[in-house]
Amino acid sequence: MTRMKSILIPIDFSEYAKTAMQSGIALAKKTGAEIFLLHVFSAPLDWNRISVARQQDYPENEARMVEAEIKMDQLIKDKSFNGVKVTTFVRPGRVMEEVLSMSKLYRVDLIIMGAHGVGESHRYFIGSHAQKIMRTSPCPVLSVKKDFKPTSIKRIVFAADFEENLTKPFNKFIPFLKATGASVTLLFVNTPSHFKDTPTVTKAMQKLIEAYPEVKIKGEVYNAFDAEKGMLTFAENNKVDIITKVTGNRSRRVAYDFGITEALLYKSNVPVLSVVVD
Repeated sequence: MTRMKSILIPIDFSEYAKTAMQSGIALAKKTGAEIFLLHVFSAPLDWNRISVARQQDYPENEARMVEAEIKMDQLIKDKSFNGVKVTTFVRPGRVMEEVLSMSKLYRVDLIIMGAHGVGESHRYFIGSHAQKIMRTSPCPVLSVKKDFKPTSIKRIVFAADFEENLTKPFNKFIPFLKATGASVTLLFVNTPSHFKDTPTVTKAMQKLIEAYPEVKIKGEVYNAFDAEKGMLTFAENNKVDIITKVTGNRSRRVAYDFGITEALLYKSNVPVLSVVVD
């Protein structure tokens, strides 16, 4: 199984982002992965290409950059980073574009972002970008709530519609699964509007189970009137630590998948790991 080598964490210095950072540190210590901390500040896209003298003509942008660099230096001095390789980046631009650009450039294995829940908000909240990033990221995106404790991840659900070949998204998921050492439950939520008989779903699940004999996997078909609520209820009843959702790319989203990942991200009490189907 492929080992996790790098983790990208967008940082806006909120409590949500700090939780994401601690989650990344916990995984890095288990896998030896390098952590990339990225802060994106508002400035012209060519900011890094203009001279220092010209940058001083825009004191508000320079102030944002310097403040972020100081905060980054303070962050990585925390003793929790002991034994972890970490590289920091402070870049101008748009969060989504910079996160996706860096994830491709460095072939990142996992992005970890903070995510708020019902009734929560933050003016620096990086999670407002999570929805867009999780729909287009080339690697899995783990969205965590600010109270998440990453020390013990034992049960993971891998939810999908099992209509297409899931080998590629599951391969993306494997490094994270290996890093946590958790067991995984393949989950199909059977609804009246998207009904499948159990033998058909079980056959599709069995293909994945047989393809990965080294992983502890079981399959479950759960009946519910609504796919989103079914996933949330199943996770709650089975004390699931992370919900993994196979997510359709924005350019080819199917009806069954519409909005479910975003709803899980917002409503779930546990982290959501999104894996895009290309």
